[in-house]
Amino acid sequence: MRARRKSQSSAHAPPFEQEPPPCTKCGAPVILARIEPARPDFDLRTFECSKCNNVDQYTIEYGTGAPWELHVRA
Repeated sequence: MRARRKSQSSAHAPPFEQEPPPCTKCGAPVILARIEPARPDFDLRTFECSKCNNVDQYTIEYGTGAPWELHVRA
C-alpha cells in the first residue's frame, strides 16, 4: 500500500521555505503580513516593504523549494 501525501493547512506550514525576496520597488527587506490558502498545497503570501510600504504577493508551494510566483497588481 502506498502512503498518500497528507495535505497540510497553511497554519502548520513554516512561514517560508526560503528567504523572501527584497521589495520589488525599492529593494528593502520585506515583512510577512499574511498567509492565505490559494489552492491545495499552495499559499498566497503577502509581504509588506519595511521602507516604502509596497506590497508584494507570491504563490508558494509549501514544503518544497519550488520558485515563488510573483503576482503583479495593475
